[in-house]
Amino acid sequence: MAKKSHTAILAGAIERPQEHVQLDDVDLALLRELSRDSRQSQRALGRQINMSAPAVAERIARFERNGVLRKYSIDIDWDRLGYDVVVFMPITLESGGDIEPTLAAFREIPELEELTVVAGRYDLLARFRLSDQRHLRELLLDRVWQIPNVARIETMLGLGNLITDDYSERMLRGAVDSVADEDE
Repeated sequence: MAKKSHTAILAGAIERPQEHVQLDDVDLALLRELSRDSRQSQRALGRQINMSAPAVAERIARFERNGVLRKYSIDIDWDRLGYDVVVFMPITLESGGDIEPTLAAFREIPELEELTVVAGRYDLLARFRLSDQRHLRELLLDRVWQIPNVARIETMLGLGNLITDDYSERMLRGAVDSVADEDE
């Protein structure tokens, strides 16, 4: 019996896209407002998009049922809390190893912001949020290099973000343009 490659195993661990949800201009306007400030009341949202609060509530409930809105969260400025070092690590895994312990070990690292399966030269791309060089050294020596099946890593330090804060608004604005184009 042939062993599965680590790429095949990782492919099984990836979240799969769900069916697309059709949105109209009002849905997009509501999502834009929610992305700008999710703490707005339904009444305030209704005023922004010219709808009644119950109609807004109905649309929000539909977004939640369809998985368009997955959660409501806060945006913490980690720099202000002393975690101002962003580290990206492209990771190559050993082939043929059991991937589950590898993924479990990464899940246990609190500083891990994101772990993405990538195509190309590497298998994974990890993004960590750290406090300083000592923190990075401890992360590498005591945790990452101890993870099973990690064959090779690189370490890249983020120097600063350029475009981040209006992602949802930009994407939803682009979606409105796409909806408008379809209607023509």
